[in-house]
Amino acid sequence: MMAEKELSALKAQAYDLLLPHIPTGVALLDSDLRYLSINQTLADFNGHSVAEHLGQTVWQMLPQLAPDIAPVIQQVLQTGVARLDFAVSAPTPAVPEQNSDWLCSYFPVAGTDGSISAVAVLAQNQTLVRQLERSQQQSQQRLRKVLDSLVAFVGILTPDGTLIDANKPPLQAAGIKLEDVVQQKVWDTFWFEHSETERQRMKDAVKAANEGKTSRFDITAKMKDQIMVLDFMLVPMYDDDGKLSYLIPSSIDISARTQSEAELRESELRFRRVFDSAADGLICVDQHGCITMLNPRSLEMFGYQAEELIGQPIEILVPKELTERHHQHRHHYLQKPSSRRMSERAELYAKRKDNSLFPVEIGLTHLNMTGDARVLATVTDITAQKAAQQKLQFIVDEKSQLLNERTTLLNEVHHRVKNNLQIISSLLNLQARGAMPELKQALTESQLRVRTMALTHQLLYEKRDFSSIALGSYLQQLCQLVRQSLSQHCQIMFDFSAVDQQLVLELEQAIPCGLFVNEVLTNAIKHAFPGRQNGLIRLELSLLEDGHIHLAIVDDGIGLGDKAELGKGSSLGFQLIPTFIAQLRGELQLQRSPGTGFRVRFLPVTEKLS
Repeated sequence: MMAEKELSALKAQAYDLLLPHIPTGVALLDSDLRYLSINQTLADFNGHSVAEHLGQTVWQMLPQLAPDIAPVIQQVLQTGVARLDFAVSAPTPAVPEQNSDWLCSYFPVAGTDGSISAVAVLAQNQTLVRQLERSQQQSQQRLRKVLDSLVAFVGILTPDGTLIDANKPPLQAAGIKLEDVVQQKVWDTFWFEHSETERQRMKDAVKAANEGKTSRFDITAKMKDQIMVLDFMLVPMYDDDGKLSYLIPSSIDISARTQSEAELRESELRFRRVFDSAADGLICVDQHGCITMLNPRSLEMFGYQAEELIGQPIEILVPKELTERHHQHRHHYLQKPSSRRMSERAELYAKRKDNSLFPVEIGLTHLNMTGDARVLATVTDITAQKAAQQKLQFIVDEKSQLLNERTTLLNEVHHRVKNNLQIISSLLNLQARGAMPELKQALTESQLRVRTMALTHQLLYEKRDFSSIALGSYLQQLCQLVRQSLSQHCQIMFDFSAVDQQLVLELEQAIPCGLFVNEVLTNAIKHAFPGRQNGLIRLELSLLEDGHIHLAIVDDGIGLGDKAELGKGSSLGFQLIPTFIAQLRGELQLQRSPGTGFRVRFLPVTEKLS
């Protein structure tokens, strides 16, 4: 059993040890209200050191406060009854111009003889306590605002996984309130109820945290209108004694990133499919001229395996004698890269693994990838095309030779036909010299018809185009020919202002068209201007909007009598006109007065074929 004296000494020692660390002000006053002891907390409030207090009275150390507290202390000394929770408001010596609210308790202390010889003082600065509480509250509010303003989801769990707090973002995203999930196991909360797999992962993470491990993984969480992908982390938090106190879950929404990554993977997959399925060889080369990627077609084309070419200089695929020149061209290209074809003026050849060469066409596409200059070469094997081209050229040369031969033959045929027609015309002319007037007239008209056909062949021969003639020029020359042959007593003028000089007509229609015009002109010159010194014949030639050709021959003569009918009568010309119109597959309109007009409308042969 410890002696009383020893126990007292031990208590005194414990008092001295604890006194400086007690947050409440503590002091011991004797019967004269002198400080026998005081802790640092109260000394600081009073604005003096501990040593300055010892031996001094309350009146000396707290002159403003002493009038309020000294009577109360004296009462405790006299009555021996403690005074508890005595409220005092007074200036704080340590902080000028600031009042503090104090809550004081005074306890009587008896001496060895049992009489009250001292008073123990407990003083708590209520103003400071409220300030500390307010400061803590403000600090907590600031922390809450910071947490609520974060994009990240943050919460607090007890070590067994019970949710005790969470910031606003995960609650707002889920459309729930804190009270809907607080005090629930985190795996039972709204966010993870959609998946048993995710609930188990949360349980495993809580278990790992209790073992001191931090967990981080991607997890799906149920929100108000979607399933969100989160980058989740669970961290154990320990107190000052190293004891596990809380678990801190945090996460960020990576749904957009996950979607972008998925789209990027899909894009890369599509690119790879297109790249690998391209019909041409595709070779990607870096800025150093080394091969970085090839498609199957290029491997097939050059006869290599992929591992044999990746990392090799592109010159491995170039004919040996062109290697140095190609290296220079490649360096020059990278100075001013652009998408273009290689060497459009010269034939290009590539080298296979077996050193055989084959003709190619190469397109270059510059790729700027993350700052690295790269070039995509599109290689096309044109061996088959060149063979086909050579074969085609042979056929073209053969056909050209044949065409030249046929052209020469046609040229000779038209030349001979024209000459033969001229011979016939000359024979008719000789025959007409000694003939009777009526027979002479008939022979002259027949000679005109022959010369009309001869003119057609002459124009074809001169133009060297044996399929068509310029109709406007042909008709003008024909008019001059007829006038020279028939106009003896009357001066005939022609108006060609309405003639389209651009129209051409196939040979199939040119001859009947010329013969038709010849008959109309012959009739006009012979019969339209009796007793007159001059006459006017106007020609119209145009292409209508519907594709038909319009041809008109109109004179200013006496007109055509009502009795004259095409295809009838003694006039051979009038009998032939319907035949020529039929050969043109045209339609004829006849104007009898004033003057005589023949208007024909027909489709060119090319239009009928189309």
